Amino acid sequence: MRVWRVGSISMGAALVILGMMLLLTQIFDWDAAYVMSGWWPFILVILGGEMLFYLFFTKQENARVKYDLLSIIFAAVIGTAGIGLTVLQATGMLGAVKSYMTAEERTMEIPAFTQSMGKDIKRIVVDTGNHDLTIEGGTGDEISLFGTYRSTFTDQKNKLSSPDDYLQQKIIGDSLYITLKGLPAASAPFENGGVMNATLVVPSKAGLEVSGNSAAITMKPRQLLSNWSVTDSSDVKVMLSEGSDIHLLAENITDIKDDEKWKFDKAGEADAAEEIYSEDEGRSGSYTVGDGTYDLVVRNAFGLSVVESR
Repeated sequence: MRVWRVGSISMGAALVILGMMLLLTQIFDWDAAYVMSGWWPFILVILGGEMLFYLFFTKQENARVKYDLLSIIFAAVIGTAGIGLTVLQATGMLGAVKSYMTAEERTMEIPAFTQSMGKDIKRIVVDTGNHDLTIEGGTGDEISLFGTYRSTFTDQKNKLSSPDDYLQQKIIGDSLYITLKGLPAASAPFENGGVMNATLVVPSKAGLEVSGNSAAITMKPRQLLSNWSVTDSSDVKVMLSEGSDIHLLAENITDIKDDEKWKFDKAGEADAAEEIYSEDEGRSGSYTVGDGTYDLVVRNAFGLSVVESR
C-alpha cells in the first residue's frame, strides 16, 4: 500500500512554480533576482496546506503526520535561499551588486559655467579642490569653466546637471571666490566620484590667486595684464606665448625643470653660479620673459616647468 508523506506534493509544486516563474522572466523580461526573492513564500503556503489536508482527510484514528525528509530539506533550502535574497534586497546589497555588474567607465561633459566679471571684481580666488586644472587667460570679461569628467556609471544619467553640482562661487567685495567641489558619487561601495579634466578661462586683466591643494596645474596666461599666483600644487606647468611680458617667480619649489634658464637666489654677494638650495625649503628663483612687467608667482610646489612658444 502506497504511503503518503507530507512534503512530496510541496516539493513537486515548488519545482512547478519555480519553473513557471523562471519561464515568465524570460517571456516578459522581468528582473530574475527580484522574482527569485519574492516567490519563495509559496513554499510555506503549500507545505502548510499539505499538512492540514493530510490531517483533515486521513481516516486513521490518532493519525500521525509522516514526512518526506528529502522533500522537506529541498523545500527548506529553496526557502532559505529566498529569505537570503529578500534580506539582500531589503538592505540594498542586491541592488548594489547588480549596479556593480552593469557599471561602466564613461567620459561625460561637465555643465559649462559662465560668470561675467563685472567692473567691481578685481580679483579672482580659485580653490581647485582635488582636481587637476588648466587655467588660461582670456581677452574678454567673462569667467568660464568647461571640460569633461570620467567616472563609474551604473545608468545612462549624467551625474552633473548644473555647475552647482561641482562648483561654488561667491562674490565678496571686489573678489570672486570659486571653489571646485568633489564630484557626486553614490554611497554604494562599487562607485566613485571620478576625475575631472577642466579648463578655467579668466580675464587676463584680473588678479588671480590659485590654491592647488596638491593638484597639477597648467597655466596659460597668454598676454597677462595683471599679477597671478599659484600656491600648494603638486606640479605646475607654465606655457608662455610669444610676446609675453611676465616675471615668473618660483618660491620653495622642489624640482625646477630646465634650471639653466633660471636665475636663482644667491646668498649675499656669492658667485652667480651659487644658488640657495635646501631639501626642506626647496628652490627659489626667477624667469623673465619680455620686460617682466607682470608677476606670475608659483609657491610651494613639487615640480615646475616652463614652455615658451616660438
